[in-house]
Amino acid sequence: MKKVILLAFLIGCFTFAHANTIKINVVDFQFKAKTVNAKVGDTIIWIWKTGIHTTTSTSVPLNAKTWNKPIDSAHKRFQYILKKAGTYKYQCNFHFTLGMKGTIIVSAALAADLNNFSIDDGDKDPLLNWKTSSPDDVAYFSVQRSTDGDNFSEIAKVHPDFSNQYKFLDNANTSSKYIYYQIEMVDTKGNKQLSEIKMFTRNAAANKLITSISPNPVSNPRHLMLQFNADKDGTLLVQLYNQSGGFITQTQMAAYKGLTMVISILVTLHPVHTISFAPLAIRKKNIRSL
Repeated sequence: MKKVILLAFLIGCFTFAHANTIKINVVDFQFKAKTVNAKVGDTIIWIWKTGIHTTTSTSVPLNAKTWNKPIDSAHKRFQYILKKAGTYKYQCNFHFTLGMKGTIIVSAALAADLNNFSIDDGDKDPLLNWKTSSPDDVAYFSVQRSTDGDNFSEIAKVHPDFSNQYKFLDNANTSSKYIYYQIEMVDTKGNKQLSEIKMFTRNAAANKLITSISPNPVSNPRHLMLQFNADKDGTLLVQLYNQSGGFITQTQMAAYKGLTMVISILVTLHPVHTISFAPLAIRKKNIRSL
């Protein structure tokens, strides 16, 4: 009996030996990162930064546990162990109408063991690298690209070889400063395993600070959705001006390297009238490191 118990314990240790911890920041009406890839056995930790929020599951794989936990100054962390493969969707119950939602895509580790995914600067173009422990049962690798970190499309297929080390140079012709990549390994039975999502910064691309603002114009008190580029993590002071140069309001928000979407600028109009924002109506004051 003692031998059987010891064997079971060793098997359990081996199964979760490569489990990772993935942190998601909860700040400024957003989950950052909004979309993450993980493997069965990984742990997700939501970390409070600002505001009063929840992390609440809205759909989970069959037989996976649901959750509904506060994330605020009194409940600064919540962790969840991923025990089932599939897609987990969740939201903040207070701010989901503002787009405060997240997705966790969980895959079971395949025998070939996709690992060590990284991106190098291949003479201004991203050079993707990844490894496997074996080419056995691997049908192909799907190289996928995104400009927002959430929606990916396949740009190439790479076939397995016995080196177990792979490279792909993406000569992407895009104006996006930040490009996101993931590798999907597909085995001969159709099973899939995703790598983590990695971001590449194009130094040659134009550094456009504000990429979008909506609604514009605004004719009633409401939050604005602002999307901007940030070269580093930090705190951003933003001032809003109308097309005539008149000051409207200012706010401070968290900035994370890459393309950031926030919904934290509340515009209050007294009396109610329409304001239109010029293309450069939002001015960055500074970015202070966190």
